[in-house]
Amino acid sequence: MAVSRLGYIILGTQNPSDWETFGRDILGTMAHVNDSGDVGLKIDDHPFRILVSESAQDSLLSTAWEVDDLDAYESILKRLSDGRAEVELGTDADAAKRCVSQFFRSTDPAGNGFEVYHTRTNTGEPFRSALDVPEFVTGEMGMGHVVVPAPNLDETRTFYETMLGLRLSDDLTMPGGPEGAPDIRIYFFHAENPRHHSLALFNQPVPSKIVHFMLEVSNVDEVGKCLDRVNAADIPLMATLGRHCNDNMLSFYAFGPGQIPVEYGFDGYQLDLETFEPTVSTKGDHWGHVYNMP
Repeated sequence: MAVSRLGYIILGTQNPSDWETFGRDILGTMAHVNDSGDVGLKIDDHPFRILVSESAQDSLLSTAWEVDDLDAYESILKRLSDGRAEVELGTDADAAKRCVSQFFRSTDPAGNGFEVYHTRTNTGEPFRSALDVPEFVTGEMGMGHVVVPAPNLDETRTFYETMLGLRLSDDLTMPGGPEGAPDIRIYFFHAENPRHHSLALFNQPVPSKIVHFMLEVSNVDEVGKCLDRVNAADIPLMATLGRHCNDNMLSFYAFGPGQIPVEYGFDGYQLDLETFEPTVSTKGDHWGHVYNMP
């Protein structure tokens, strides 16, 4: 059994209220502050897809992978335990905070935290953006995608394939930049849904534990409107507007609070899971995406 989709992510930040403002006024999400002071960003009928907690460092604390039922949950939990991975069962209080019935947490071989859960609770409330963003592309494909560092790339790839059942979509290698810099290599993985990738592994260390996360909207004008809001607010870009080769996403990248990059995109390629074969790429973009790395 395999995980079905990326359900949500948990970010740590020094100022959660910055994400409340950035989500509501720039990304077009709904924002809610819970009793603990955590900020939840809502993009569909789930209570949130991004949870932001106060932390000394701005970083990704955890990805959270959804499975469709209790049987799948218990199967993956057993697989990890049999593989001698360190697994911690979530408490009822922490499950309630995440709006899930049950979850467990663990860590991949690169030190990235992740959770697996089943049965989201408190769902159903409609999404209504104060900026009139009509919808984000979620549903069976989950919140979007996330890219995390994995200097021990092949070991981490094997872990996600054997333990969580993710499958390779694309193996991308590109020159690293200045002479002598190592090549960039990224493995892209899909879960049991048509989104081209829900997770990607980047072969170099990143102190914040996140290369970027992606939210997808359903029409190109929303990408343009968000880019206008970013520019008007003087928010720096990590990458200009462009279109990727492997997943066809038309997008730009902006630095969110704490310098955590957000990709905002449209028109991502959807896989036919019955016929798709993994690809090997040496080019990242058809056009655009001029990068400004910190």
